[in-house]
Amino acid sequence: MNILSLIIFLPIIVALFLFFIKENVKLVKIVYIIVTLAVLLLSLDLYINFNPDDSMQFIESHIWIAEYGINYHLGVDGVSLGIVMMNAIIMPLIAIGLYKQRDNGGYWINLLFVQGGVMGAVLSLDLMLFYLFWELMLLPIFFMLGLFGYARSNFIAMKFNLYTIFGSLMMLIAILYIAVVHKEQFGFYSFDLNELKKLSFSSMESLLVFGGFMLAFAIKIPIFPFHTWLSDTYRSAPTGIVIVMSALMAKLGVYAIWRFLFSLFNDTSHLLAPYFIGLGLFGLIYFGISAMSQNHLKRMFAFSSASHLSLIVVGFFIYDIYGLVGSSYLIVAHALSSAALFLMVGIMFERTRTYSIDELGGIARVAPKFALFFAFFALSIVGIPSTAGFVAELLIILGAFTYNIYIGFISAITILIAMLFMFKVISKVLYGELSAATANFKDLRFHELLALIPLALLILAMGIFPNFFIHKIKPTAKYCSTNLEGPCYVK
Repeated sequence: MNILSLIIFLPIIVALFLFFIKENVKLVKIVYIIVTLAVLLLSLDLYINFNPDDSMQFIESHIWIAEYGINYHLGVDGVSLGIVMMNAIIMPLIAIGLYKQRDNGGYWINLLFVQGGVMGAVLSLDLMLFYLFWELMLLPIFFMLGLFGYARSNFIAMKFNLYTIFGSLMMLIAILYIAVVHKEQFGFYSFDLNELKKLSFSSMESLLVFGGFMLAFAIKIPIFPFHTWLSDTYRSAPTGIVIVMSALMAKLGVYAIWRFLFSLFNDTSHLLAPYFIGLGLFGLIYFGISAMSQNHLKRMFAFSSASHLSLIVVGFFIYDIYGLVGSSYLIVAHALSSAALFLMVGIMFERTRTYSIDELGGIARVAPKFALFFAFFALSIVGIPSTAGFVAELLIILGAFTYNIYIGFISAITILIAMLFMFKVISKVLYGELSAATANFKDLRFHELLALIPLALLILAMGIFPNFFIHKIKPTAKYCSTNLEGPCYVK
């Protein structure tokens, strides 16, 4: 079996077997950690053996449903490799950091399904295969929101599900339409990305099909104004799901723009780029200001995450080598920082039973290790020097200045908004007087440190030695930014 198939199906197959022993929660947790660590080892082998000077690699292609041109087609390039690695790194750390918090086997089984779904979606080069993994990724999230969420969890789970189903349905219609057009032009159905690049669409067809895809991706990211599910869902969701949604699923939305829309609808993407750059810049400001006005930690970090995702969208749509590399790098950098920060928020809630910023304070006095890591991860999100976020944001801003001096100036200024609300939360949560909720706050335990230290070290390594990581991304991004036939061509 190809290594990509192993990475996808190992967690899914194990999750199916774990249903038979889900009452033995301790065993389920142990198996979860073993499986996710095995996926991490496989992904590290993939990373080490990946040749940055080549295009799509580790390709696996098999005919699946020949009559309708559906193939099992997988591959990895420099951009998708980063998402594979952050998925592999974050998933075992969730279990290690939250080991004593979740005593329900179904919680961990669903997370294994999510991991397999995300891996499958990011590695798929067949549109129907991508759609199936996209849906597989969403269903466990829906169940976990309803079963393990807080405060009107059933209503919020239905709201999230309706949003995502609507977006997915529009994408499915667009996928089926593309296959029908391929049959009309070439005599057979196909969902394969290589084959579909040969299609010719009228301007109106291209806009409509582009819109079907973009709606699904915009809801998932989310891009303004498709964000209204965001704050309630993050507030209600359990910590593991918040981490997955912020660090992995949202990033898959921007990756899908890169992989499918830029490849299949390059002319339309160029035509609409100024509008999406404008939406991205507006999102940077809007979500940043919204974050500043929040008193609930998870809602504040939800808007913070959306603000940075808006910056990633800007970086992609400026079609510049710096913007493309910076956005790809920020996908990974922000995933690591947001995963760590939401993990710490979950740890904080376990000790204080509150997410209210006003009810917290003085934690640095009683838990210096917790305060150190919390401050580091909060500042790494806003991109302080020597962190991965600084390198990524700097590259995006350079690309924005290359695209348009005013766009570059606005991008640079709006990033300062993130600093304002991060300094606010650090000062209120870590300093000041101890509150009733934090008076007996316990410092980080060993298993929590075991989850946080690798994330901190990786964020520093990516900030101090960026070339070691960027050299895997840059050739793919360089080709994508200069190829007139469309980015990310699959060879």
